[in-house]
Amino acid sequence: MNRLSNLILFILMFFLSTFSYSTESIVQSEEAETALLEVLDHMRNGNNESALSAAENLSKNYPNFKLGKIIYADLLSSYQSKKPKLGSISKDKELIDLKNEAKARINFSSIYKKQDLFPRSIIQLAEDVPYAFLVELSKSRLYLIKNNNGMPEVISDYYVSIGKAGFNKKVSGDNKTPIGIYKITSYLIDEDLPELYGDGAYPLNYPNVWDKKNKKTGYGIWIHGVPRDVYSRPPLTSEGCVVTSNHTLKKLKKYTELGKTPVILVKNIDWIKRAEWHQNRNNTKKIIQSWKTTWESLDPHDFISQHSIDFESKRHNFEDRVAHILRIIKSKTYIKIKIQNLNLFYYPENKDLIYSYFLQRYESNNFKTSSNKELFWKKERDGIWRILYEET
Repeated sequence: MNRLSNLILFILMFFLSTFSYSTESIVQSEEAETALLEVLDHMRNGNNESALSAAENLSKNYPNFKLGKIIYADLLSSYQSKKPKLGSISKDKELIDLKNEAKARINFSSIYKKQDLFPRSIIQLAEDVPYAFLVELSKSRLYLIKNNNGMPEVISDYYVSIGKAGFNKKVSGDNKTPIGIYKITSYLIDEDLPELYGDGAYPLNYPNVWDKKNKKTGYGIWIHGVPRDVYSRPPLTSEGCVVTSNHTLKKLKKYTELGKTPVILVKNIDWIKRAEWHQNRNNTKKIIQSWKTTWESLDPHDFISQHSIDFESKRHNFEDRVAHILRIIKSKTYIKIKIQNLNLFYYPENKDLIYSYFLQRYESNNFKTSSNKELFWKKERDGIWRILYEET
């Protein structure tokens, strides 16, 4: 423990010397992490007694938080032992795990709160989607997003662990967390789960329709808790799931609606200013409106032009789609389309791909139906957004 504690203290002091923050700007909702950062703030300001007292409280209040306990041990022994030098870090796996967790927690920045920024990936949330989860995989951070009249407002954030091999899952068993946009399909209670999953689990619909189109395989990607004898796990530790503390998992439960709450998994978040976010939303809604208006116009050639030549759906390629449109429109005297609950996203890691899903109410002179529709829009070389993939 003494070797580990001294090395962790060095790591913390190194970060304290290279990063500037204040507890006034902390927006986290994970109490243990907030308490940890308060300890570090006391250390940064040279308030050693206050740091020791705060660390003692951290250790007592969260006895399963190993990083907190080691920091407390650091402070107790740091004035009696020689501080380690840079380069003396052991390759001991436990130490490496703790170092990485410390780095992920300390190196977190609440820049979005300080500068009135918004995640570019969320263009609009529908009225019936009050909350969303946005996970920045490279930073081990989950953001709780509130729908503020369609605008994605970050209201809190939490440390998480992801796949031991990182992210961008492609095949079953690669131990990576996927990148994409998913929905929570169900809730599994702790009584039905092994201890590894903690207080419960939220399975995601991986692979989604876009994953299947791109031949990605695998299953069992969940958001879940941790065993009760630990508070958290290292950043890269799961077989692909997103792992939170049990405390965080319980907090998220009240913001979760099965089959509806989006879970957006991205490598890095592109934070943009309010004006740019509004412009993106307005431009994207014009794309959707143009598609709707063109369909209602009964002009088959204009409607066909809304589709990429690489278009696919479960039933059609581009040629089949053209034949289908020409055949269907011949029998119509009118078409009316009503779009409800419109969700809009830039698909992660693809700046030229927009993902939209909504409730479509269709009516014509000889047919009427309602269905959930997913459209993937590709920005092509001529700068026009066209439908690349459709799922109904």
